[in-house]
Amino acid sequence: MNDISKLLSQIDGGIVLDAATGKGEFISVLKTHLKSYIQIIGVDNAERNVDYAQKVFPENDIEIYKMNLEDLQFEVEYFDLVCISNSLHHLEKRDNAVLEMLRVLKPGGTILITEMYCDGIQTPAQQTHIKMHHWLSGVDRLLGVYHQETYKKEELVSFAKTLGLKETNIVDFYTPVDNPIKNCESLVRNCKDTLKKLESIANSEDLIKEGKEMLVRLSEIGCASASRVLITGHKPKNK
Repeated sequence: MNDISKLLSQIDGGIVLDAATGKGEFISVLKTHLKSYIQIIGVDNAERNVDYAQKVFPENDIEIYKMNLEDLQFEVEYFDLVCISNSLHHLEKRDNAVLEMLRVLKPGGTILITEMYCDGIQTPAQQTHIKMHHWLSGVDRLLGVYHQETYKKEELVSFAKTLGLKETNIVDFYTPVDNPIKNCESLVRNCKDTLKKLESIANSEDLIKEGKEMLVRLSEIGCASASRVLITGHKPKNK
């Protein structure tokens, strides 16, 4: 499976929560591919992300709020679909956050998790994406920001099994890329900006070296999105 559009096209989203929405990238996916939805609400704990996403989505049926995932300000069993995309590794208290996501999900409602993984069969261009992400996570940790390296696939599968979901479905997907070198223009800019930032930070020598090596790799190999695992399941209905 190389995309999730077919799966999303089968889901009547109802009232949707996109947790850790960032700048709203996954909201764009949901908006485009869900069979239907009544409302999409994105939450993120970073003010700059919320401000950005609010400008991107002025629609009345899409709302963005600044909110801590460990303390969601929504009623119990409010959402029909709860999603989190490429953000589990950003959560310092992951289990607490996911419990909150399940709390606000209706019985019988769907939880959807997508997350890139770092092992398995990945093309050289996909491996660039993984290496780039691990480098950026190291930069964040140097700056005191919680950001772990990506999980292995089996770690994600094992995590899914702890959630107590019904009809759990786990599949791989990826985004094909025709020209890996041309595809990574934004990553090159990000890499250069990050290297410039590191120049004024103490104890950053190893990360600067790694970043310069990353620029070479981006120019010679390019990049493509790493493979992801897609987990869906239903919250058990109340007895």
